[in-house]
Amino acid sequence: MTDKIKVLLVSVSFAPRSGLGIIEHGILFYKGLKKYAKDIDAKAYSLSNKRLFDMVNKTNRKVTLDKDFADSWVKEKPDIIHYMSPGIFVSSLFLKPVFNIKSKQIVSIHDLDMLKKIPKIGIDNYMNKATAKGYMYLPVKAMNRFAHIMEKRGLILAIKKADHILCVSENTRKDLINLGVEPSKISVIYNIVGSNFKKLRKTHKKEKIVIGHLSSYAYNKNAEVLIKAFKKIKSDMFELHLYGAKLPFDIADDKRIKYFGHAPDTVKMYNSFDVFVFPSLWEGFGMPIMEAKRCKIPVITYKNGELPDIVKRNTLQFKNEKDLTKIIEGMKWKKIDVNRAYKDTKKCEDEVIIKELEKMYKNVLGER
Repeated sequence: MTDKIKVLLVSVSFAPRSGLGIIEHGILFYKGLKKYAKDIDAKAYSLSNKRLFDMVNKTNRKVTLDKDFADSWVKEKPDIIHYMSPGIFVSSLFLKPVFNIKSKQIVSIHDLDMLKKIPKIGIDNYMNKATAKGYMYLPVKAMNRFAHIMEKRGLILAIKKADHILCVSENTRKDLINLGVEPSKISVIYNIVGSNFKKLRKTHKKEKIVIGHLSSYAYNKNAEVLIKAFKKIKSDMFELHLYGAKLPFDIADDKRIKYFGHAPDTVKMYNSFDVFVFPSLWEGFGMPIMEAKRCKIPVITYKNGELPDIVKRNTLQFKNEKDLTKIIEGMKWKKIDVNRAYKDTKKCEDEVIIKELEKMYKNVLGER
């Protein structure tokens, strides 16, 4: 093979530090392909206008990958269009005819929760309560449910129409097969954990023991159980530091609980924790856990939480709210071997993942 495979990555945006997992997924794939994939010519195409995206998603960022957008590829057709999520795959209705009607279409599917857990997503979502108050609650709730119904249809369309599916865990692969998808149509490739996540040298001794959490505070994040468990701790030697989306819970009654919003530097954030608690009920992958492991910060997860094995192993698992309180009070996370946990992340390093990604692209085109 002499010519490189032309791959077009399509995402809602390629804005670094957006705080949105799907966007980071696309950025890390793009950067990794540029650095390691010798047989791939990768381009990135954003569906959103940069200024509009920045207005809607007000987080700390500096640049987008504008110079690498694929406007020039209207003439130079891609061999593969890779959509970063099922919702973005819906854009194939107009993108594929524009770029190349013969191009292969690949979609990344992180989980099938939209099909399995829709009654709980968008209806009892805690984010609704934080976003809309009073008379606005019902309209926002209705719009949220409508959006999720449309996302559900997009997921079904992607499963039916995509030439190939990339999923980020073996659990999602099994779910897809149970839906009738041919196993040969599915590749399991983990998310990339950025090499920037690392253990930092401590510059000063902390006065408090910091319990950390990063979240979108959606229903599945199960953050309420952490807050309730922490409030039952009597000692003032502990603090709970919350980062992420707008907080939908009342913490005013406990001065030990502090909310910081979006973290401008997530590496420093993880390193400020003595332990990271991620009590999710389910995750497609669970990137924050792997990022914390990469920083050699011990992690506590929910025993019954549906997480990929590589993510959940080498974490301390709590059974219920009462158990979590005891674990924090007794500082039982100190038993975790953070070096073993760090080794889990080696399978998610960019060079390792990009080799698997490059192999998938070649297989999809029949170039084994």
